[in-house]
Amino acid sequence: MLFAQFSAIVFVAVAATTVSAKPVASPPARRDACTPNFEGVGLAVSNFGASSPAALAPIVSSSFRGYGAADWHFEQNGQPATGFIIKDFDDNNLAVSAREDNSILLDVSSDSGDVVDQTWTVTCNACGADVSQQAPGTVVASSCIIGSPVLNGCVVVGPDTSSPAWVTTNFGECSYFDFSVGY
Repeated sequence: MLFAQFSAIVFVAVAATTVSAKPVASPPARRDACTPNFEGVGLAVSNFGASSPAALAPIVSSSFRGYGAADWHFEQNGQPATGFIIKDFDDNNLAVSAREDNSILLDVSSDSGDVVDQTWTVTCNACGADVSQQAPGTVVASSCIIGSPVLNGCVVVGPDTSSPAWVTTNFGECSYFDFSVGY
């Protein structure tokens, strides 16, 4: 389905099952803000600071590929202002697109790097180095905001796992994400 709704279930599905003892890439450098270089690796994205549920607790959601699996490629767009095209890991013909109504959808990807509704920013509090050399499960960027320049906003996760993610223009409501090398 080309225009499948990009939802919190898919994008941050592992939030309820995130393991808190993840290895960290040498550790990510603490800065005022940094833009990670993901070096083309497949990434798992989770809510920042989420921890694993207690044993035998009901699972709220999980990635359909499995926890920690690579779900996304964050490809640099090649433009002077570094941005990313977020592509489906299994189908590079699908990219995350922002819509005028602030919804987020999977759409046919553009390889030009200049389609504004498919351009995203990633700004983190900590960025690791040598991402392509890190072991699967290693956190390579943490406490990150995913921004939409075209909507002048940031991604917010829905209030529950059945709610879609969307873009808000109220930066006080931004969701924070961790990025780890996928399995």
